[in-house]
Amino acid sequence: MRLTTLVLVVLAWLTPSLGAEEAVSTQRLTLLHTSDLHGAVLPVDDVTNRPARGSLAQVATLVAAVRSEVDQPVLVLDSGDAIQGTPFELFAHVRWGEPSPTIGAMNRVGYAAMAVGNHEFNFGLEVLRRGERQATFPMLSATVIDRATGEPAFPPFVVLEAGAVRVGVLGLTTPAIPGWEMPEHYRGLDFLTPETALARWLPVLRTRCDLVVVLAHTGFERDVETGEPAAGADPFEDSAWRLAHTPGVDLLLTGHTHRSIPPRRLGEAIVAQPGSRARFVTRVDLELERGPEGWRIARFEGANLPTADLPADAGVTAPLADLHARLTRALDTPVGSVSAPLSVAGCRVADCAALDLIHAAQLEASGAEASLAATLSPRTPDLPAGPVTWRWVHGLYVYPNSLVAVRLTGAQVRDLLEHAARYHDGLDCSGEGVGCTLLTDPAIPLYDVDSMAGVSYRVDPTRPEGERVRDLTREGLPLADDEVLTVVVNNYRAAGGGGYPHLAEAEVIWRDPCQMTEVLGEFLTRHDPYPAVADGNWRLAPDVVTERPTGTPPSVD
Repeated sequence: MRLTTLVLVVLAWLTPSLGAEEAVSTQRLTLLHTSDLHGAVLPVDDVTNRPARGSLAQVATLVAAVRSEVDQPVLVLDSGDAIQGTPFELFAHVRWGEPSPTIGAMNRVGYAAMAVGNHEFNFGLEVLRRGERQATFPMLSATVIDRATGEPAFPPFVVLEAGAVRVGVLGLTTPAIPGWEMPEHYRGLDFLTPETALARWLPVLRTRCDLVVVLAHTGFERDVETGEPAAGADPFEDSAWRLAHTPGVDLLLTGHTHRSIPPRRLGEAIVAQPGSRARFVTRVDLELERGPEGWRIARFEGANLPTADLPADAGVTAPLADLHARLTRALDTPVGSVSAPLSVAGCRVADCAALDLIHAAQLEASGAEASLAATLSPRTPDLPAGPVTWRWVHGLYVYPNSLVAVRLTGAQVRDLLEHAARYHDGLDCSGEGVGCTLLTDPAIPLYDVDSMAGVSYRVDPTRPEGERVRDLTREGLPLADDEVLTVVVNNYRAAGGGGYPHLAEAEVIWRDPCQMTEVLGEFLTRHDPYPAVADGNWRLAPDVVTERPTGTPPSVD
């Protein structure tokens, strides 16, 4: 019913305008595009309480400036992952039940449409639908399907009038969501591949529109410069290269992988990606000409414009001032204390107290025998001995994950640890001084480098992949391949996130509906003061004193 209503409204809206277009032979149009905003509404980092490098408040300033400088239609679009990523969005929209600060700011900016991203599902459908109702623009996805009807669960597209040109905007969402989310967060939904959804709806748009813009919450599975497979890309999760080579797509505006890709031609389409957290806005200026076969793009130019040095729009910041003041008080509330400093620096080179805090909270909450976890953000501030606030807890654990306990064999545990040890990619002992430098695999995101508590082991980076985990023991005895133990992981890992083997098929024996930030806060309150020492259950051997990537690691924001 939603789809039928949309199409009828669009057709009725378009019909009166056809005659007026006949005399127009050229049309200029500006597109402004963001993606992966992740709740970056105000120009302040809620974790560090310092100025941020981008925000929707600064995007609003940029959009207003562009609209004032051009005498042509301006469409503002977004490719998803908007309503998750900051304590501000979490506290206001999820915990306090307030309207989404992010959606409110996007309404103020005047967005014309956005695609639904995978992180839109992090808090469940009720929160997502509440944000959708708040939005004054459509939230689009042709890939998310209502299982009961077989039709899209969101509007698949919208048609926008831009002067004499009809612009069809199609939304696509990565289909990998069931591999990351708890089933209750997408209950009643199925997910098509973007190629399947594009094949269904592109002919519809091509018959009704002059220009087709695809908002795709998916990254490029191939390097846009060389065409070689992109390091770390999953062709199921990322499909933008294939979409760009689909005839009939005029513009492909992408997201998901947080890369800054300025506008360029790829295949038959103009493609771009604006990074993340409102640090850049993609601007594409089009000049269209009408010919015998309709409108075509005669020329274009574009760039990814930084927002960091722009002032914040008071129209965005002022209505949120009281709400943000409440957030500041909440984040600065202590939940406990630590008896020694905590830092995430070096947690991938050796066992560390910060990661052991996560392990300890996971083990106590679940009653499991072992815990698998990673430090999720290098932006986590160092914590001196003394009080621990909610602000630091949210800096330590930046994703809204929950916990799952599964049953695994010793052989499967070893496979998990070998998967994590792919990151430790050799030693360089050629330099002067004491010790060696660890070489690391840049294709592996830092949030996918896990360690395990409840067992002891060492990682030898000089050995081949699959043979790096040595001396694996539990309670002082070698861990037998057929020994069975319970392992607690976050829900992302439990669904196979990060490519970790066995977890998605493992027997689930316990689930926790609480988010990990709540689990950590309650753990610190019960164990006040927390001793904040590492138990040293794992190490690299031989000794390593520094860490150097063998290339440029992917973004973890």
